[in-house]
Amino acid sequence: MKKNKFNRLGLLKKNLKLQDLPSGSQRKFLLVQIDGLSYSLLQKLRTTRYLPFTHGLLQNGYHVTKYDPGYPTTTPFIQAGILYNDNSTIPGFRFLDKKTQRSFNCGITSDARYLENELQEKNYGILRGGSSIGTIFCGDASRSILTVAHLYRTESGRKKIRDVIIVILLNPLQTLHVFLATVSEFFVELSESLRDFLRSILYWEHSNSPFFYPYFPFFRAFINAIAREISTQAGVLEMDRNSPYIYVTYGGYDWIAHYRGPESESGFHILKEIDADVRKLYKQAQKKGYDFYIYSDHGQIPSIPFEKLYYESFASFVQRISKLSARGFSGHDTEWNWNKYLYYKLEYYYDNISLPFRALAKGFSQLIKHTILKKKKDPAINWKNTEQIMLLYSSSLAHMYFNHSPEHLDLSDIEQKYPGFVLKLVQHPGVGFVIGTQGKNIEIIHAKGKVILKDKSVSFEGERFLRLYGDEEKLVRQLKYFAQIKYCGDLIINGAYDGKRIVAFESFHFGSHDSVGGKQNEAFFLSKDKINLDGVLNAKELYKIFYAYHQTKK
Repeated sequence: MKKNKFNRLGLLKKNLKLQDLPSGSQRKFLLVQIDGLSYSLLQKLRTTRYLPFTHGLLQNGYHVTKYDPGYPTTTPFIQAGILYNDNSTIPGFRFLDKKTQRSFNCGITSDARYLENELQEKNYGILRGGSSIGTIFCGDASRSILTVAHLYRTESGRKKIRDVIIVILLNPLQTLHVFLATVSEFFVELSESLRDFLRSILYWEHSNSPFFYPYFPFFRAFINAIAREISTQAGVLEMDRNSPYIYVTYGGYDWIAHYRGPESESGFHILKEIDADVRKLYKQAQKKGYDFYIYSDHGQIPSIPFEKLYYESFASFVQRISKLSARGFSGHDTEWNWNKYLYYKLEYYYDNISLPFRALAKGFSQLIKHTILKKKKDPAINWKNTEQIMLLYSSSLAHMYFNHSPEHLDLSDIEQKYPGFVLKLVQHPGVGFVIGTQGKNIEIIHAKGKVILKDKSVSFEGERFLRLYGDEEKLVRQLKYFAQIKYCGDLIINGAYDGKRIVAFESFHFGSHDSVGGKQNEAFFLSKDKINLDGVLNAKELYKIFYAYHQTKK
């Protein structure tokens, strides 16, 4: 401790009131997650200028293997599996509990904390006694920084986030670096918005409108400059004080890939920056004797939003064919008539564009609202309305809940109350397949076929459509596990996939995951030891790799 008293790490520990932990003889690990980078794209980029450090690792004794994280291909499901060996309560990024009338969004602190409390009651987290940085769940970590469930927490309780900023501010060069990176990211986003706008005009390409979300340039600057730098320096600090088990997540590429596409130049730029930060973590890991791992939780594939392809939201389509009130997670009123559709569009643009068009859109929407619709603001989920369909979107995956019953509905229940509804649903070209239950059986329904999963057998009717989405035998096993996850919708919808591109239900996703099809299921695992993960069907099978460190300690 004395030798670090006056250096930067020493000052950090003093300001944050941190003590060095005894190093002892126990094995330690650092696990780095690059969110959304598929195995195929890693292999494609490893010899380019975007991933020079990762390529160097693979040339100098490290090994990379492909594994299948399971269904759904969403970060909270995968992290819960790896951290706790249990993802049986997480069917997507957004979902509902009809019995308790609670909605979940894994990007919201209170929801992530509630779900983690469920996991902690019966499972042992692999970060117990260690540190979680930038994750959704904490994995029983003693110290958590920039995690969703606990923004900043230590064993003595929650702390103020200003303490995290000290990680940067105590180093003037890092402060300057973050400032320049923030400005760079902001202007890169502005230039790419304008470029996409011009391409949409010249080539009639679907794209996100310029400044579609007014906050997005600022969000991009935060996630890819400030948060990334904090995560890197926090990881270096935690290794310096001998925290035995450390998990660092870099989420910047995944966010940009959703917005711009998984193989956009913008996304590659972020990967280059992440690769440079991973190098810093590796150098400290080597110095402090940590086993070093890099992995991705899933991949991404090109997508197009349902709304841009079919000129109506998925909720409005569901409302038309069901004749019921339908709500997407964003809460837009989508009762289908032209006046309300026009209002919906204007309100939508008002929510998602910048001045001066924002004021103009607001003026038109208010005119329609007061003179034609007399529309009152409704909550996104009206639990008192027992004739309502609720749709919770996770990119190209959607959970559908019928509000007239607090119980999970079988397909026969839905058909009896709403004849022909499921058939109309699967016949839409934007819908790939629908999952429902019938007693103890699980049915996967496509416009041209059906798969029926029984306890010990599988039967196929019509076209073998699952083969387009991946390995049929693996998918059958994954779908069986998925359909039995707590909180699943009465119906589960997978976007249509043509072998290259999938339909997403979120309005700005030009890169997608959460469902199945293509590279979504192509995650990678990089380690010093050669580990065979060919048979993995669920990310929770990786739990044993890191739980072994605790068994050695015991």
